[in-house]
Amino acid sequence: MLLEKLFTPMKINGCEISNRFVVPAMVVNYCNYNGTLTEKFIAYHEAKAKGGWGLIITEDYGVNKNAGGYDRIPGLWNDEQIEKNIEFTDRIHKLGSKVFCQIYHAGRQAHQGVNGGVQPMAPSPIPCAIKRELPRALRVDEIKQIIEDFGDCALRAKKAGFDGVEIHSGHGYLLAEFLSPYSNKRTDEYGGCLTNRVRIVHEIIDNIRSKVGREFPLTIRFSADEDVDGGRTMAETRILAKMFEEWGIDAIHMSTGCYGSYDKGVVSTMYVDYAWTVDYAEEI
Repeated sequence: MLLEKLFTPMKINGCEISNRFVVPAMVVNYCNYNGTLTEKFIAYHEAKAKGGWGLIITEDYGVNKNAGGYDRIPGLWNDEQIEKNIEFTDRIHKLGSKVFCQIYHAGRQAHQGVNGGVQPMAPSPIPCAIKRELPRALRVDEIKQIIEDFGDCALRAKKAGFDGVEIHSGHGYLLAEFLSPYSNKRTDEYGGCLTNRVRIVHEIIDNIRSKVGREFPLTIRFSADEDVDGGRTMAETRILAKMFEEWGIDAIHMSTGCYGSYDKGVVSTMYVDYAWTVDYAEEI
């Protein structure tokens, strides 16, 4: 009887999904270097739709041409990238699945070899423990532009036929870096107390909503516990979850870790317990 619910529909805002099976974002690096989609990328997701998954969430689409943390990821930072994504979403929809577009900026978890040859950007000039390239601190005007980039990227996703957008604010990427006292040492309105550290995410949510409307599904992925000394824990996550709901987020995609997490980290292996993050989701 408990398993029967897995095969019943659910709704995220106005989007009805045929069952409770969701494919989370998984990086495959199947795209072209300019962020456009390839047949291999589309066919990979199409195979999941053929398998009956109700909702597919793509890997992280770069919000601008320097946002990527690795090669061959998708992007929606210009209008020329929309056309192939229309074909992509059409093919997924014909198989009965819904598809959300995850959007992100890698921040300091990048290097010049993959992000267009620019120095990585971050809230503060503190290198990632894994990437180890010194980032430069973003100016306020650059933060404002990135906020616009997120909103524009979300609007292109809507135009391309995606059923919703997921803001990636976890795993140590740029928005997670702002949220965390581990990586954010700013003394302006974007650093310090939690209210300031979450400001960029709040402004991105508002920017996206102003461009896609209130009825378009908008979810957020973030880490319940960063699993690093000085990082965020469930103490702040409980508060953030309430904030995100109040600001217009339709669903929370709970994850954990960042690149500097040396224990279980972001990418789980066969050596972790089954469903080892489910307790975080249960508490939220």
